[in-house]
Amino acid sequence: IKMLMANQLIVILPLLLNCGSVLDSHSAPSFSIDRENNVFLLDGKSFRYISGSIHYFRVHPDQWNDRLSRMRAAGLNAIQFYIPWNFHEIYEGKPRFDGIRNITRFLELAMRNELYALVRIGPYICAEWENGGAPWWLLKYKDIKMRTSDKRFLDAVRRWFDVLLPILKTNLRKNGGPILMLQLENEYGSFDEGCDRNYTIFLRDLARRHFGDDVVLYTTDGGDDSYLKCGTIPGVYATVDFGPASPEAIDHCFASQREYEPQGPLVNSEFYPGWFLTWNQKQRGDQPVHNVINGSKYMFEKGANFNYYMFHGGTNFAFWNGGATKTAITTSYDYFSPLSEAADISDKYLAIRDWIKTIKNWPNPPKSIPKNSPKLAYGVVKMQKIGSLVSDDTLRLITTRRPILSRYPLSFEELQHPFGFVAYRSKLVIPGGNLTISVIKDYGYVFIGQDYQGMLVDSFEEYEKRWILVRGHVGDDLTVLIENRGRSVSTMNDFKGILSNVTIDGMIMVDWMHYPISFPHHYDEMIRGFRTLEKRKIEERRLSAYGTPGLYIGHFIARLQQDTFISPQGWGKGQIFINGFNVGRYWPNIGPQVTLYVPSPIIRKRNTVMIIELIGASNCTSPKCAIEFVDHPIFNFTSISIKNNFHRNIEIENL
Repeated sequence: IKMLMANQLIVILPLLLNCGSVLDSHSAPSFSIDRENNVFLLDGKSFRYISGSIHYFRVHPDQWNDRLSRMRAAGLNAIQFYIPWNFHEIYEGKPRFDGIRNITRFLELAMRNELYALVRIGPYICAEWENGGAPWWLLKYKDIKMRTSDKRFLDAVRRWFDVLLPILKTNLRKNGGPILMLQLENEYGSFDEGCDRNYTIFLRDLARRHFGDDVVLYTTDGGDDSYLKCGTIPGVYATVDFGPASPEAIDHCFASQREYEPQGPLVNSEFYPGWFLTWNQKQRGDQPVHNVINGSKYMFEKGANFNYYMFHGGTNFAFWNGGATKTAITTSYDYFSPLSEAADISDKYLAIRDWIKTIKNWPNPPKSIPKNSPKLAYGVVKMQKIGSLVSDDTLRLITTRRPILSRYPLSFEELQHPFGFVAYRSKLVIPGGNLTISVIKDYGYVFIGQDYQGMLVDSFEEYEKRWILVRGHVGDDLTVLIENRGRSVSTMNDFKGILSNVTIDGMIMVDWMHYPISFPHHYDEMIRGFRTLEKRKIEERRLSAYGTPGLYIGHFIARLQQDTFISPQGWGKGQIFINGFNVGRYWPNIGPQVTLYVPSPIIRKRNTVMIIELIGASNCTSPKCAIEFVDHPIFNFTSISIKNNFHRNIEIENL
């Protein structure tokens, strides 16, 4: 839970989820708190920050420097970011810090851009991220209690921190790096499952063992005693978070911080210039510019330090979006931030920059306004259906492991499969009937043979559909392709897959083959395999099959490498890959996101687009299927009814 303030009322929004000063050669680098004067001290001198959140894991690494330089140009003197444990340790015991996971390089670029860093190390981060940042493999212990002193959780955290924290230690301010302070956990006072002091003290002591006693550790919680009473940790500096609000509401939040920190600087660690989006959201999450500026001015006049969450939101590429209550976070994490998803300059950015420019003796005065990156509409790309989603040939190409046989269905976690999709297959023992799956997480696409029957939904907003009438012949393959829409950001043991028996007319189906699908890991080999299938015409594709669920491939030539947006209008629901890069999920009929942002570094001279279409494309009833690249994002916020397998015609709003 994060807090927004408006019109003197505290509104709880539940989840449905600089190095500008030159170091004095006579003083050692340091960062500390001067409680007597209610300020931070940087290298022994009074220091304040106006920072902005940016998540390296939501930005293509080739664009890190561009985004950081734009933040510096606005006049910020620090950045704030989370470290998602599950992004680095997808598989237990195999942590990665390469490419987009190279935290050291990201910190080096921040320092190069005169930006200090406030680092939020977790282990829980929320961030509207898959499982709140906790690794899926913790769920091998079905009764594990994450974010508590459950020994199994603490042991895993200790092993992870023993890898991560030494990397961060070398980048601390006292060691010549940009990191000023580090946040433990995240909004723990909002955790519904208890108030485990042993757990939070464990985090404190583990961090102290690695960093020493002279490093500033902090917590962040909502600006009210109801959050701070469980979120604070003895010996760790307590900060608050809240959005644009009346002066009285801001005073209340800082007064709440003062109850726990009578002396020391005032800090708002998350000041919200916007908000995230979930699928089927009907209202924009924006904040008026004047509200953001008025709140910024008032906090600054009170002597506060604060962080814009987010200053640049970025993108939930691949399967990394988190699940929310009966829905999920969209692929776009634009957040209505001062810098858009494509890092374009907004009116909000200009207003913040103009205000910071008026601050006397500010250490990081704004620089010239950066130009927006060029966007290119590459136009229409013809798409060819190259395979059913569930044929033997397709499953052979899109899985990297042998199928797993079990008498009853296994969960993603039991299959040791992190994200995305698993195909569950059994044989019909009667010609058909009422197929029922009482617990299915999250969406199930049902096929008899290769013929699509419809979509099962555990819950999506007010809509549920856990049964479907199927028709076939005894011995036909029944395949249920399960999509994991993202584990809950609240980290509540959110198991995925078929989690109950499957019945037809009350008869339990047994002997299931499981096909864990791993698109990203062997993309080029998979594409070559599909081309071979196409040439040999192994898989018959009738004219009537176009537009049905399946894999579609198209190619285009790009003379310039520019940012772009791919528009799946007319398509149903699925996943888009460009040159093997998993751009993310699309669901234009539900919205509000329609287009997907495509960063320029993934564009080549010769490009391949692959679409995993899950429910059928209404504009694709012949071999002339197509998808279009445009030069601007498109969102819709039209109210629609969620019925009839989620198909609806909606009006589109261009932004």
